[in-house]
Amino acid sequence: MARSRRFLDGLNPQQREAARTTDGPVLVLAGAGSGKTRVITQRIAHILHNQLAEPSEVLAVTFTNKAAAEMRERVSQLIGKGDAKPIVISTFHSYCLKVLRQHAERIGIRKNFSIAGESDARTLLRRVVDELNTHDTGYSPGTFQSAISLAKNRCEAPGETKPGLITRETQVKYEEQLPAVYEKYESALRAANSLDFDDLLLQTLRLWERDAVALDLCRSAFKFIMVDEYQDTNAVQYGLLRKLAEEHRNLCVVGDDDQSIYAWRGADPKNILEFERDYPEAKIITLDQNYRSTETILNAANAVIGNNSVRREKKLWSALGKGRAIDWITVADEDAEAKEALKWLRYIQEKTGARYRDFAFLYRSNQQSRIFEITLRQAGIPYVVVGGQDFFERTEVRDIISYLKVISNPRDEAAFLRVVNMPRRGIGDVTLHRVHDLCRERKCSLGQALHTVLQEGDAPKQAVQGIRQFLGLLQRYRERFKEGSTLREALEGLVTDIDYHGELERNSRGPQQALARWQNVEAVVNAVAAYEENTETPTLAGFLDESHLNADPTFNNRDKRKQAGVTLMTVHSAKGLEFPFVFVVGCEEGLLPHENAIRDNTLDEERRLFYVALTRAKRHATLFETISRVRHGKERPAKTSRFLEEIPADLLKRHFRAQRDMGSPAPQG
Repeated sequence: MARSRRFLDGLNPQQREAARTTDGPVLVLAGAGSGKTRVITQRIAHILHNQLAEPSEVLAVTFTNKAAAEMRERVSQLIGKGDAKPIVISTFHSYCLKVLRQHAERIGIRKNFSIAGESDARTLLRRVVDELNTHDTGYSPGTFQSAISLAKNRCEAPGETKPGLITRETQVKYEEQLPAVYEKYESALRAANSLDFDDLLLQTLRLWERDAVALDLCRSAFKFIMVDEYQDTNAVQYGLLRKLAEEHRNLCVVGDDDQSIYAWRGADPKNILEFERDYPEAKIITLDQNYRSTETILNAANAVIGNNSVRREKKLWSALGKGRAIDWITVADEDAEAKEALKWLRYIQEKTGARYRDFAFLYRSNQQSRIFEITLRQAGIPYVVVGGQDFFERTEVRDIISYLKVISNPRDEAAFLRVVNMPRRGIGDVTLHRVHDLCRERKCSLGQALHTVLQEGDAPKQAVQGIRQFLGLLQRYRERFKEGSTLREALEGLVTDIDYHGELERNSRGPQQALARWQNVEAVVNAVAAYEENTETPTLAGFLDESHLNADPTFNNRDKRKQAGVTLMTVHSAKGLEFPFVFVVGCEEGLLPHENAIRDNTLDEERRLFYVALTRAKRHATLFETISRVRHGKERPAKTSRFLEEIPADLLKRHFRAQRDMGSPAPQG
């Protein structure tokens, strides 16, 4: 089993206590940079080394595929790859998907359901919104989509939604329609035999609430459950964990309430703040030694977060030395901010030899990145913007995946409508309106309705041949994906049969764009091949599940040269990351903290966001503010963020660069 009995060596006393405490509920309060992943993996190794459970009886849950992969790799290094393989290390969504694939029919959901991605869900919502019986046509499907997602994360069904799901500016208009839209959207999902991402969790919870047999099967599979980033759990995830650990109560949760920054998507810091409410016998262990940042950075972060009244008391400390004071730079406007940031970056490079990839520019809102992108590009400095267009949102990728989804699940309405006339087959709106009418009348799928239109001679003459070709194509590839060829061969055949290469050449802005888009298609083909190679019994449905749950490098066609560049990202995206040098830009009232938080008096989360930004820095943090900034189309005076003023003066070094001609940074000290 374990390669050495000394695998707990190197842990500090608090880490060792957390790794060795295995009986009953445990709350590990892990401050930023305190080695929480190490504690979780060492704890798993300790449990298995002492034969407290079989590997398959251990469940470790986290929020991202990257975190799960890192955890799996670390456990493998401790106990060996073979022994680690049976351990269930998973995201919430991946685990719940496996549960539903086994038990969904117990609550009336077909096992071959599709997963509706964000774009698919928006397509369904757009149709629902278009059918609203109202004279107002200005409704945004995206607004409803966010509200419904938040409702599901709070366990609220249609007709049970509570206030607070929609922003104040549009609250009355949208909340009047939300119950009806939510209900019709759910009906559209069921008709399409689809579940959206939030359903993967919510429907699993409903399964366990309604079916004791399914719950017992899932519950009895594990003796120990560990949860990373517990402060980010929402009401559904909280309910899932309560159900799963209810009997043995061997639940270990690891998190930091000071880093709870996702309330907008349903995360509830009360889950970690009130852990003892549900588990009064819980052991609470605090990890407060930070292995990432200097004392100055941590003292500043401690001072800021200490202004939040509802939190678990902890004070991060470091043995890495005092470090340089935090630089606070005041400039004239956002143009000057970008130029000064560039000068400051070059100054740090000159003094330290830092590389471009050692720097991160963090901001509150995505639109702040534009001026930094322009400035860096003009200077010839490589950079990467985190949070750009997702691979699966690209047109060509959605086209190919939609074909595969319709082949796998004929009832997938969003995917069907995307590919029925791509490439063009002469199947126009008149035909599709008739198809929709038949679906409602006969409660059938779009494919069945299209076949009926053809059989009953109800299709326009110019559409007949296209309908026959399309239905024949789907039938042929349903058979081909089931038997006789590999998934890769079948997909290559499909891409050839629809002449997708020619489609891209006809609908791209020049050969370079066509080539880039074709390379994305090839990335999907390569991903299918990789899935087949690494899966014991590969299926089309299995590949689709993996492609929706994973954002792996397999699907990432990003220019790797950019990885050596400066990172531009929101503070939300930066959580869990670290950089030697961090520039926090836009440190002004209305930006950080955001104007909505000021208006709604929800400043605690904004303060946690600033705390997260500071604690991303390893060697040094620099804070930027402007005297004026263009907001809502007009240049307006800017006011210093209250968070900067909460940092003790002896930890800061002020620099006023409020003139248009900025000059050299020439910082002292």
